[in-house]
Amino acid sequence: MAFTTHADGGGYRYRGKRKPDTAAVQADRIRAQLREERQRLSFNASSIRSLSVRLNQQIAQALCDGMKVTRLAGAAELSRWAVRTIGLSSEDLFPSGLPAEQHLAAIKELKLELAQLEQSKAVLEGRRAKLLATARRLGVMDDYELAALSGLQREAIRKMTWGLQPAPVSKAG
Repeated sequence: MAFTTHADGGGYRYRGKRKPDTAAVQADRIRAQLREERQRLSFNASSIRSLSVRLNQQIAQALCDGMKVTRLAGAAELSRWAVRTIGLSSEDLFPSGLPAEQHLAAIKELKLELAQLEQSKAVLEGRRAKLLATARRLGVMDDYELAALSGLQREAIRKMTWGLQPAPVSKAG
């Protein structure tokens, strides 16, 4: 902390650091949080894709091993048409000799993991929407910057944040 006297003897003047603008600080925090949410959503989407591929492979293998379409559709919670389509798309499979119960257990486990990922995706999207609503309410960033940070279109941001309560901006970041 530095105090200096003026040459004319007019008093002291504080030459320390200025207090940062609260709007700029809030905007920086929201930017950081939106970047983190975008990364988390991207990782979640990647995980969902890979898990869906594994589920489809398991269904196709079960079909190849002779399981009935109706039974698989019930276990996978898919339509019979979807199960048939999955089976037809996998032509390079050979019978594995696994029992039907083992296929069904693996399918149910994959469906459970997929449901958990979908639930976490919904939570992440909800947090992102609240952050966007906060930024729009505070007016610290324009819609174009929010679109760039969130990966959404400007119009979609306006629609999704309409009527949402803003999220508290955390101090960590």
